[in-house]
Amino acid sequence: MKKNNILKLANIFTLLVFSILVNISCSDNDELQDDSSKVIPTIFDFTGANKAFSGTSEIYSVLPRGGSEFIWTVTGAEMEAIPGRTDQIKVNFVQYDELASVSVYEKAANGSVSETSTIDDIKVFGPPCNWSLEMNDAYGDGWNGAKLVFTFDGFDGGEFTLKDGATSTINVPVPNGSELKVSFVSGDWDEEVTYKLYDANGTLIKEDGPTPEVGEVVSLTNSCPL
Repeated sequence: MKKNNILKLANIFTLLVFSILVNISCSDNDELQDDSSKVIPTIFDFTGANKAFSGTSEIYSVLPRGGSEFIWTVTGAEMEAIPGRTDQIKVNFVQYDELASVSVYEKAANGSVSETSTIDDIKVFGPPCNWSLEMNDAYGDGWNGAKLVFTFDGFDGGEFTLKDGATSTINVPVPNGSELKVSFVSGDWDEEVTYKLYDANGTLIKEDGPTPEVGEVVSLTNSCPL
């Protein structure tokens, strides 16, 4: 084959390769340009409290996504925007004796919107009063897994334990008018454990230990002092 023919074939091959690469590059760019229209708005990691005290505030949030806006709705409470953030909202609980709810949906850059996600049946308790819990451990190394569990109208009111040391006294806020239940959960060395629980009037409600009774130990309607 003559040299000129070889050079021509080489040039044709180079042009073909270049044309293919250009087409691939354009295709990739087209796909990148179209990405915004392919974003499916979906709410991720929607978090926030399912209970609150009247007169307090809670932050509710979702996982942010670039180019998206989040639209919020609140019932039974007041909504307060957080400057520069639509993925978070501050909720002020100003009333009680009714359930609240917080809803959010995502509006993507392409204009499409997600389904609405809701945290509903948020229990708003009245202003609390402080009960006093005295915890003691005879050996001085804490309760070793034992704890007292509080619930208010069936909602989680907190778990309390002596993490280390021989004694500790803490305040437990209990909503006025709530149905209070307190349960003792056993640990590894219950024979070292004693406690005293006083209501907001200073009345001794429960005293137990060593080796306290396991299970529900208090069930009553809390009445805060006037």
